[in-house]
Amino acid sequence: MRLRFWGVRGALAATGAEFQRVGGNTPCVEVRDRDDELLILDAGIGAYWLGRQLLSGPHGRGQGKATLLFSHTHWDHIQGFPFFVPAFIPGNDVRVFGGGVDHLEDTLEGQMDPTYSPLVSLSNLGAQVEIGGLEENPVLEVGAMRVTHATFPNGPHQVVGYRVEEGDRSLCYICEVDHPPDGLRAEVVELARGCDLLIHESYYTDEELDSLPPNLSLAGELGPPPAGHSSYGQATSVALEAGVKRLLYFYHHPDREDDAVDAQIAAQRARVAAAGATLEIESAREGTEIEI
Repeated sequence: MRLRFWGVRGALAATGAEFQRVGGNTPCVEVRDRDDELLILDAGIGAYWLGRQLLSGPHGRGQGKATLLFSHTHWDHIQGFPFFVPAFIPGNDVRVFGGGVDHLEDTLEGQMDPTYSPLVSLSNLGAQVEIGGLEENPVLEVGAMRVTHATFPNGPHQVVGYRVEEGDRSLCYICEVDHPPDGLRAEVVELARGCDLLIHESYYTDEELDSLPPNLSLAGELGPPPAGHSSYGQATSVALEAGVKRLLYFYHHPDREDDAVDAQIAAQRARVAAAGATLEIESAREGTEIEI
């Protein structure tokens, strides 16, 4: 498998010069199998730039295929889809799954309502676009890649994590997850178990996560803070618990400048070294290409 990162930032794009070494576009990851079959993980603004690059190949001639998997349907994960140019070219075949919602097609159609979008409707896409649910597709075959998933809470919403395997190689994609305050979410650890590469959200630092105010429920009771996101330290803990070989921190906070990201990576490396572990860790960065 080969990967390329087109968007690694969380919530909204970060455009300043101080963010460009890591990258400022919202989530999008390109995955290819040995036969060049295309799988796309999330379609934030990075999907626009991926789509432009694809135009130089079969997708620009109406002969391309792609499978797109959404982790969920918050705007920063779907906002690049209406600007994914290959979806407008007749002859291309685009399969879309996921989202953590019951009616994915309705959600994507709503984004293209003329109140928000000059594109008006999914019906204006020229490609053959198939939108399916994960319930009836617990295992997806994308070329030589086999994709399984797990669904878990993310604040009040649901989010999907993916495991992609080709032969004896594997990656796990956890774009967002709200780990419980007293440990790790078991579904995430099991999905990542023994994989070669884990891509895990790192929206907060550990200190930021600990300082969030408690949540006031509708009943007026104080409960755990409504984090909705995880931290660098939690990502490291998942990787160590799951026994993965390599960890890439992903979905960086839009306020976190490159130097601050690097400082967090250095702190986590020191933690791994102190534990005597062999885990390889780095930040996901736009433009980075990886072969597993």
